Parts: sequence; C-alpha cells; structure tokens
Amino acid sequence: MYAKTLSMLCAVMSLMALTSCASYQPNYSHSLDFGSVYNFDNGNAADFTIIKDIEYVSADWPQALAADLYLPEHRPAAVQDVPVVLMVHGGGWSGRSRADMNSTAKKLAKQGYAVFNISYRFAPEFIYPAQIQDLQLALLWLQNNAIQYQLDLNRVNAWGYSSGAHLVALLASAKPGAAQTLDLSPPLPKILAVVAGGIPADLSQYSHSPIVIPFLGVKRDDNLQLYKDASPITHISADTPPMFLYHGKLDRLVEKEQSINYYNALRKAGVPAELYLHRLWGHLAMFLFGWDAENKGIDFLNHYNYQALDHSSKS
Repeated sequence: MYAKTLSMLCAVMSLMALTSCASYQPNYSHSLDFGSVYNFDNGNAADFTIIKDIEYVSADWPQALAADLYLPEHRPAAVQDVPVVLMVHGGGWSGRSRADMNSTAKKLAKQGYAVFNISYRFAPEFIYPAQIQDLQLALLWLQNNAIQYQLDLNRVNAWGYSSGAHLVALLASAKPGAAQTLDLSPPLPKILAVVAGGIPADLSQYSHSPIVIPFLGVKRDDNLQLYKDASPITHISADTPPMFLYHGKLDRLVEKEQSINYYNALRKAGVPAELYLHRLWGHLAMFLFGWDAENKGIDFLNHYNYQALDHSSKS
C-alpha cells in the first residue's frame, strides 16, 4: 500500500514538474469557464456521439475525402447551436491520419464543441494548394449541414498540429482567392479562433527542406514568392482571428522560432495571440505529452467562444 501511494505521489510530482517547465502567460484579463454554459448532467449517457466517415467533398473532386463529426450528446435548452472546431492532423502534408487527433477531438467534444476531424490530400501526389482547398470544402460542408446538426456558424474554430497547424492558420488568415484558395460563393464561415501546435508559419525559412519541397513542388530559390504566399505569417491582417500557439523548445523539426516569430508578428499587427513554450519537449513529445498546452488551448477557445455567445445573445 505504501509503495503504491509513493508511486502515485511520484507520478503526480513528475507531472507537476513537467508542467512547470512551460512558459505561458495569458494576455486576456481572465479565463471564462465555458463549462458554466455547457453544464452537462450526463448521468449514464455518453458525452458525445461520433458520426464516422462522412464524405465531405463532391464526387467529382480529385480524391474522395472523409471526416468524423463529434457531436455533444447533451446541451442546455438555452443554447440551440453548438460551436464547432475544424480539426486537422499533421504529418508533413504527406502522411499520417486524422486518427492522430481523436483524443483531442474527444476532449473538445466533452467541452461542448462539435468537432469535424478531417482527412485531406497528401503531397507529393497533390501539391499545394490542394490541401488548403480541401479545408475550404470542409468548411463548406459544415456550412451546408449546420441546420441539420445544430452548428453555430458564428463560432467556427480551427485546431491543428504541425503541418495541420500550418493549414488551419493559413485558412484562417488568407482572404478568399489569396494564397491560391478558392473564392467560393456564398462566402465561407469565418474562423473565430485558432489553436496551432508546432506550426511552420514561415515556409520561406526552409531553403532545402525534404518535407516542404514535395509539398510546394519546387525548391525555395526557384520560387520564393510561392513559399511566402503559402506561409501564414504573410497573411496576417486585422481580420486574422485570435491565435493560441504552443511549441516545444527542443523542437528540431520545426524550430521554436517559427512560433515565436509568428506570435510577435501577430501581436505587432494587433491580433490577440498567446504563446505556450515547453522547455523539455521536442516536436513529437509536444504532441504526445502536451496535455497542459491542450488544456490551455481549450481554455483559449472557451474564452473567445463565450464572448461570441454572449455578444450574439445581446444583439
């Protein structure tokens, strides 16, 4: 019994020590508890339901693409439509699976968010801008199905890690038609807030990357403008939504300076932004063990989605 208690105590202390290795200070004045709005009394019911393998692109799209929709099982009577998170996995734009984001999607669904966890086309078979256009069609699907699933199109958020973070940040910042995005009519829902982990925000910093070259289909020195156009940092404007960035300081795949420089550029432009840095984690470890960063990211979304809900209720 003593050994078991000691082991549990050591585990808790280790977790506290790892959490304390992070540097983060919210820039907003306080953090509202979204749970006070979504105060679920689940009993024996599930926290959420999952509709799997939804085909979200048309039959004539170059590749069939699917997504999983997570829906909160219960919601207060006063709240008709739920906020949404578009979830995008990483993998160097060339691999991995949306299943990588399942645990984060479940965590968000338990907070009262609908989550659309998508697959997208991979490089090098499909080079940029194929991936960002896939994300646009995911937004279009949400827009076309909002009434059926009671989704709040005024509270559409985005979350991604690594290359997925790059894609959601670019989606949120680039104006329709810019960065080779589709200019659709009617306009797509605007992204309210973004959580981006391990983000490569400025692709122009990679001159000979074996990951970026297959994604863009050309070396940087042969088309520097393309590298800039495909970078979220290029498209920062007054319309860029609030961004929560998290990154491991020991990241050797996507250097921490990518998030730091992006954060500084966002703040300089007057865009609300948060930066969470963990001094012990690298790229993979930040994804696997960055629970505290994820919780802070959810808190960030809660803050801005609560504000949006409060504003809409008064208008």
